Amino acid sequence: MKIERLNGDFGNSTNNFLVDSYYFEIPTCVAEVSKEKAESHFTNTVDDVEDLLDRLLISTVIDDVERYFMVGKLAEDNPYSNSHVGKMHDKINSPIPYAVFLAAMAYYYKVKNPDGENVAEIEVDNMKMMLPIWLLKKEDKFSIGQNKMANRFIGEHSVKLLTSGMETDLTISVKNSKCYIESEVGRWALKYKMINDKENNTTIIEKRIESKKFDDNETVLVDIGGGSTDAVLLAKGLNTPVSKDSFQVIQIVPFLGNLEKLLKEKLIEHFPDVRSLEKFIVANYKNQKYILKNPNTGNKFDLTEPIVEMLKEYAELLVYKVMEPFSSDAKGVLKYIYIGGEAPILAPYIKEAVKAKTNEEIMENNHFFLSEIFDDDKTEIFKPAARTINLAALEILSLNEKKSN
Repeated sequence: MKIERLNGDFGNSTNNFLVDSYYFEIPTCVAEVSKEKAESHFTNTVDDVEDLLDRLLISTVIDDVERYFMVGKLAEDNPYSNSHVGKMHDKINSPIPYAVFLAAMAYYYKVKNPDGENVAEIEVDNMKMMLPIWLLKKEDKFSIGQNKMANRFIGEHSVKLLTSGMETDLTISVKNSKCYIESEVGRWALKYKMINDKENNTTIIEKRIESKKFDDNETVLVDIGGGSTDAVLLAKGLNTPVSKDSFQVIQIVPFLGNLEKLLKEKLIEHFPDVRSLEKFIVANYKNQKYILKNPNTGNKFDLTEPIVEMLKEYAELLVYKVMEPFSSDAKGVLKYIYIGGEAPILAPYIKEAVKAKTNEEIMENNHFFLSEIFDDDKTEIFKPAARTINLAALEILSLNEKKSN
């Protein structure tokens, strides 16, 4: 099996993949288990490949030792599956991205070959991923960290899919691997978009007309993730940052860590773990009302006050921390774009905080979320959301490379 483009975003909440234009997600839950537990886990076979994504169980050899991992939704109830939550996750050395990569390849193979061989090979021409700024800043040069991450995936890998009914042995060969700077790479999806050219049955890349509003200003791209928040100062026209100082790590408790604190202090009787609380907030944030309903008893619990209080406090601190390192040295009017998986959840409270810190005119003219920038173009392919803009950028870069070769 041949894969031309493998683009991955190894997030702290969710891993997002775009493999030759096929998109899927895997929750960032990985739990290592013993051989005995792995072999006895399933009581029934999985017959439909559509169910596989929720039941990923794999093994691989690391340092001459075969290790077993539950990945994604299957691992959510394991108490060790969220060991990375609430702290800065070192994705260069952590086994989590590697286990998810192997599981993703096994899943993709079965989706595309539901009746395929149980022993197979996958050849990946080009793989792209990214790392957060805080992790790259630990090295003398960003490129050192980027190369370390890219080299984790280049070469040959073996994985066994152990899910009952889906057992497969795969050898994966990655020919080329490149790691980008998270947040900064997102500018490509702000400047360009992928269009479906039906007449020629191809995908073309076009300049976004909407990006013109950033032509005359330096722009701070704020990436609010579950595990960290980074900000990068882009040159006018959403162009390349001018120096290493343009990249800033926002010193704030990770959003998932803040959720964990809220859970322990105020909501422990309502949610078994931080993942379930996160899912509840994601499902209800658009209405800014957080009513928990018990499906068995019909009882309702209004949790709006403690959740909104936390979101407001977090947004206020975030705005202060984001604006502080850039505004003092600004040579002109700065514009801000907020991206990342947590940005839509915090959006109304970020707006309130910006307005309180400055005024309504500055908030309206200089601070933006993606929903306020992008036009509704029906021909656009994989229109970026706040949580997928970095991944869309990787796809744009991959398609551009394909065109150049």
